[in-house]
Amino acid sequence: MKKLVLLVSAAAILAACAMPNLETGASMFSMTQQPMMVGAERGTKIGRACARNYFGIYTEGDMSVATAKLNGNITKVATVDKDVKGYLIYAEVCTVVTGY
Repeated sequence: MKKLVLLVSAAAILAACAMPNLETGASMFSMTQQPMMVGAERGTKIGRACARNYFGIYTEGDMSVATAKLNGNITKVATVDKDVKGYLIYAEVCTVVTGY
């Protein structure tokens, strides 16, 4: 039983490290969309590039604008947004590009 309590406590402490840093403040669960670059209008194509964090220990992924453009087959960028999802032990940050 003591091992279970220690394991749950350690998971809770490490989970705090997986929360993304947001302008709205830290929370255990969050889902926000943040504009990074706003053009005159949204594009007709959409590309996403994401990075993920597990337990605040391991982060993987490529959330660059270049990768989002490639994923959406975009040559001319109209807008760039940041889509952030944070859960207790998992966080994901995506760059969302629209264009033509």
